[in-house]
Amino acid sequence: MDVIVLVGGKGTRLRSVVNNLPKPLAPIGNRPFFDLVLHKLRDAFGHDLHLILATGHMHECFEQYAYANQAHAKISLSCETQPLGTGGAIRHAMQLSTQEHILVLNGDCYFDIDYRDFAQQVTNKSAVCLAAAHVPDISRFGALTIGPNTGLVTEFLEKGKQGAGYINAGVYLISKTEFLASTPNIPFSFEQYLSEYAVTKALYSQCYKAEFIDIGTPDDYKKAQSMLKHLT
Repeated sequence: MDVIVLVGGKGTRLRSVVNNLPKPLAPIGNRPFFDLVLHKLRDAFGHDLHLILATGHMHECFEQYAYANQAHAKISLSCETQPLGTGGAIRHAMQLSTQEHILVLNGDCYFDIDYRDFAQQVTNKSAVCLAAAHVPDISRFGALTIGPNTGLVTEFLEKGKQGAGYINAGVYLISKTEFLASTPNIPFSFEQYLSEYAVTKALYSQCYKAEFIDIGTPDDYKKAQSMLKHLT
């Protein structure tokens, strides 16, 4: 399995507590956060794992990380030389993949699911699929509207609304052929692409009630320290 992980963001909201490292390498206990993601991926795919890090900001930190962890997984680096947006970063990283179906992850999220099982479950559902996490408060994320009988995402709701619901967990299985054919070779937002894809085509979601944390803000980074302590 080829797995593209988006790790090129600047992490501006987290700089007040972590200013010398890219967000995915922020420490949780005595380990980089990304170690926990890598461990989940290795559990799922073992020696079949090919990790493609889509880097940008502080690229050199991921060069060091890849060098230190080559014994644990085959790791390739896809470095953008100019800002490509999340969608452009995925397109750029796909050059390093030989697979038709590619797993794509946000590098600042931990989701306690079996990634191999997710890939197997959704492969034939639609050309672009996502994993949805059930959370007690959707206000920071924005919720998904999902067809009750189809599993298809019909709408991405704006942030701010409160209450429990399903959110986009930042885990996707994408057909390389479909993605390259339906996206421009210029910088673009993957999030906007998904929103439009849900309306114009078929965006399937696999729903989970599993532990989920996004370390994008100081408050959630603090929560992650206690939530993920047992893994460090």
